[in-house]
Amino acid sequence: MAFLHQHPVRCLGCDVAKDSIVVSDGTTLPQTIANDRRSIGAFVRTCGADLVLCEPTGGHERRLIEACMRAGLPVHRVDTLKLKAFIRSFGTLGKTDAIDAAKLAAYGSERWSVLHCGPRPMPASSASRPSSAAGTS
Repeated sequence: MAFLHQHPVRCLGCDVAKDSIVVSDGTTLPQTIANDRRSIGAFVRTCGADLVLCEPTGGHERRLIEACMRAGLPVHRVDTLKLKAFIRSFGTLGKTDAIDAAKLAAYGSERWSVLHCGPRPMPASSASRPSSAAGTS
């Protein structure tokens, strides 16, 4: 397990669904990419991020995590309860994929020094599926 040693310049939050991923750095308009190997691979190669964050989504995040790890890009799977508490602390009432992605990026930018990046076991609910995955904090 690894930690970042300097503040990320560009942190990306990824709200992952079965067929798509909404990506935001919290400052520019979010973009949506397909949740398939080709689209994710192209995105990871060109995104310019120092840190990528996503939530556990029943395994739908696996392609993103694996692509980031193959590219050597730090990736972190966020603990859902901690993220929701973080989002509530802003008083955000609406819930959209774009808001979640932007708040994931903000979470990473604020909490980067304590986030585990790299391979860690999948949560117990997904443990039966073999794969390496990113840390959870």
